[in-house]
Formats: sequence, C-alpha cells, structure tokens
Amino acid sequence: MTAVERAASSTRSALRALLAGEALVGEDVGAAFAGPGEVLGEAALARRVREQGAAVVVAREPSPTLLRALRERPPALLVITGPELPVGLSSRTLGPAAELAIEGGELVIVGPDAAALAGLRAAFEAAGMRPRLSLCPAPGWLPEWLAAPELAGCRTAGMVPAASLHAGWARWARTAGARQVVVPLGVEAPRVDQPRHPSLGQAAAAHALERLTGPVFPSPGVLALLLDAESMSHGTGPKEHVVEGMSEEAASAAALWRQARRALPLQGDDHGMEAPHPGLRRRGPANATTDAFLAQRALLRRERAEALVRAAADEAAPTLEPAALARAEEVLRSAGQALSEHESKVVLRGFGIEVTRQAVASSASGAAQFAEQIGFPVVLKAVSPDLRRKQELGAVVLDLTTSAAVRRAYATIVSNVEERAPTAHLDGVLVAEQIGEGLEIHCGAVALQSGETALFGRALAGHQEVVLRLSPLDPAEAMLFAQAIVAGVPLRRKEDPGLRELAGLLLRLDALVRHFGAASADSEGRLELVDLSPVRLCAGPRGYVTLDARIVQRAHLEGL
Repeated sequence: MTAVERAASSTRSALRALLAGEALVGEDVGAAFAGPGEVLGEAALARRVREQGAAVVVAREPSPTLLRALRERPPALLVITGPELPVGLSSRTLGPAAELAIEGGELVIVGPDAAALAGLRAAFEAAGMRPRLSLCPAPGWLPEWLAAPELAGCRTAGMVPAASLHAGWARWARTAGARQVVVPLGVEAPRVDQPRHPSLGQAAAAHALERLTGPVFPSPGVLALLLDAESMSHGTGPKEHVVEGMSEEAASAAALWRQARRALPLQGDDHGMEAPHPGLRRRGPANATTDAFLAQRALLRRERAEALVRAAADEAAPTLEPAALARAEEVLRSAGQALSEHESKVVLRGFGIEVTRQAVASSASGAAQFAEQIGFPVVLKAVSPDLRRKQELGAVVLDLTTSAAVRRAYATIVSNVEERAPTAHLDGVLVAEQIGEGLEIHCGAVALQSGETALFGRALAGHQEVVLRLSPLDPAEAMLFAQAIVAGVPLRRKEDPGLRELAGLLLRLDALVRHFGAASADSEGRLELVDLSPVRLCAGPRGYVTLDARIVQRAHLEGL
C-alpha cells in the first residue's frame, strides 16, 4: 500500500469511527461539535489517547500534555475548534475554527467557515433537506470521505476555497454527477503554460465540479434550489408567462420574473429563461426571485449537459493508424526536450489530429516548389527552437499567393532572423497551407503536480476562460468539455462546426496523452506540455485544422 493509499484508508477509518460515535471530545469544545462521542476533561483525554489511542479526537486548544500524547499516538483525524492549528502533528486535521455535526439526514454540507456553514444549513433545512454531516473549514481530504461507502446515497453541497482544491476533487466530481452542487471559491486563472503549477490542479477540480452546471452563483439559496431541482425532458421546460387566468400570487411572481429579466438582460435572454422552471421547488427563504433566477440558469445548463451525455452514449473512441503512430513515437524519441513546430505536428498527425499540410524548406526555390505542391495561399514561418515571438521578429509571412512571393518571403525571413535574432539557430523555413476564417481555439494538455495530466481549452473570441479536464476522457466527457470551451462565445455563426468536431479533436488529444503518459513502461510521464495554438474550426470534411503546435517532453534521462 502506497503512502497515499494509507492516508486515504486512515481518513476513511476516521469517518467510520465518527459516525459510530467513537470520537473523543474535549469538554471545552462546546457547540462546535454536535454528534455522538465521549466527552472528557483535558487530563482524561490526554491519558486516554496516550494509553489506548483514538481514531478521532476533537479539541479546542490542546495542552502540552495532550499534544505529547497526540504525537505519541496520532489519531486518524484531529479536529481543532480553536483559532490555531498545532504544529508538528502527523494526523489529518480539520481546522482551525472547525465545526462538525453528525445527524440523521442524507446530505453532506461543507463550508469555508462557520458563518457560511450556518447560512448553508439554514437554506437547506428551510428547503426540507436534513444533513447527515456538516463541517467547516472545507478540508482537502474531503473527497476521500465523500467516496466512502458510509456516505453512499448522500448528496453533497457547499463551498470550497481554492486552497483546498486538487485533482482528487475532479475524480470525485466525475462520479458524483448531479448529486453534488459544490461551488469553488477564489480560483485563479490556470497557468497552462507552466507544467505542474499549483493553479492547474485547483482549476481542474473547480471545472470538474462545474462540469454539468457551469459556474454557480455562491448563494446558499441558489445551492439549495439547484440541488433540489428536477431536470425536465425536452419540451417540458418553462413557457412564456400567461397572466390571464392566473391567481394573484402567480401573477405577482410572473411580474417579478419579468422585471428580473429586464434587470439582467444577458442572462434573461437565454433560451429557457422566459418563465420560472417547473423543476425548481421554490419554498422557504430560498424562494427569492434572485436566487431562483440564478439557480434556473445553472439548471438549464445542467439539462443541456445531460442531453449531450445522452447523445454521446453511442459514440466510439477514435481509431489510430499504426504506421502514423510509429512515426510519432520515432519523432518523440529522437527529438529534444522542446519539439519544433514541424516535429510537434508530425506527432499530432500520428494520432489523427488535423494539422496544416506543410514542409520545411532550406532554400527559396525549395520553398516555392513546396508551395506549388501544397496549393496557394501559403504561410512561411522560421523554424528554430530559439524563436518564441516569430511574428514580432518578422519571421512569419502570411497570404502568399505566387511562387515569386514565396521566394521573396523566404529571403525576408532569413534576413530578419539574422538581423534581429543573430544567435538563433535557423533550421529552415516552414511552408504551410493557409486556412480560411473560423472560430479559433487554444487547447492542449499539461502535467499537474499530482503526476496526472489535464487537458485544457479556450475559445479565442472575447475574454473566455480556460477550461480544464482530467485525462482520461470518454466521448461523453469530451462533448461536455467541448461545450464548456465554446459556451461563452458570443454570436456563433450557423456555419461554424458543431461540438462533435471539437470533441473528436479532444479525444485524439487525450489518446496522445494516454499513449505517452502511463500507458507503457518506457514512456511513463513523458509529456510535460502539448500546446495547440491556435486550432481553427472550419467548414468541410476536416472540421478543424491545427495551425501551430508545440510539444515539450521531459528530458530523456528523466522521462525514459
């Protein structure tokens, strides 16, 4: 058993002891702990821990005597209700300022602090949902509890700060589905250009928690409404308001809803926001129009996501050509740590990913010949591992429509590199087809601190958020991922390719990650970064084309 597996086993044993009423509780803890357990004075608690040990210990501010006992016989879980966590302890901890309650319901509630937890409890209890377990502050190890058989059947709701998020939350969220509404708080934009950056695991967890609903407004009333809501089948959702024949109460609610749509037009104009959703059970303090309005947007996104999952149920995984795959393996083995654009595209082509038709020329006449074979218009780019901002250096020339223009462009690129980057090693000039207009996507894959790999994607239209998903993907997850990437794109054109093309690209990118990840003993953890920027969605049988690409692998002595 690995250290991680031992820690998870210990954490789950703490849950079993807690639910069985076997916790040892200091008498000064007070209302911060509510549930079965044995209450002891400070001296008796220290003696019991030292002599018999304990699975769970709940204390406010442990005395030196109790701290010595906790170091000698560390419990599986130490709950600290006081303002500071003790140092030098090996136990899993909940705290500081922890609150923990064990009851008889079927809901797990988690909050970032005591005030937020109280608000969440009030909202869910008003909606008729009783908790089985409620706790704060949200611990990073909580997914181990949520996946335990003892909490099977429980729904989960609450808010978790970014500092507690990691890839383990993403794994749990994928299995929990619509049985959870957990809102991530304070998640920063992920640094997808920096493998193993801490922001990557946090963002992957946050986006997995939101995979069905999209971002949820962090209000207890919104969470209560959404968790209790029923998705409706197609055609049974909200209809336009009909005032005639309504009761006075219903007419008043319709008037409030119309005003909410006027006050928030971007949200109110969404399809399905014409009237209150019949699946939202508006009761208790959560019946405020604001909470219902914001919950409905998330519920509609969840319904669309569930429809995508159903539609993708019969989709097959992509097939790979053995010869192209062998060529990709050969290129990766012989390449350096950072592959050139041309090398990167050869690897991508091995997994069936559409890339520009291209060739590397070493002379102006050779470039012109390649351009004639590829077909005009073409693009010329310098090939060099030392150049990152090629356009700024004049090392990229677009819209070349004749052989003469290609020759001139070749000479211009060589001259610009020699003048503006004299130390750069030029490996030739890339001649590539120029692709027509279309929606552009930045996507790829990046290594996480945990050793896992996340795929990422962002539409390059407006200020769209980068979305991450843990590998591996199945066809349904790929469709959800594609939808999340383009969800915020304004005014998508009818001629833009649908989600299926983008989902197919993501599945092939995932196949690349898995093949050169833990798929074989000689290539474990090889890829650090796969960066496709941009991929242009386009009409026609190809559906998309990768215009530029960069692959970074671990140093051969390290990764092979």
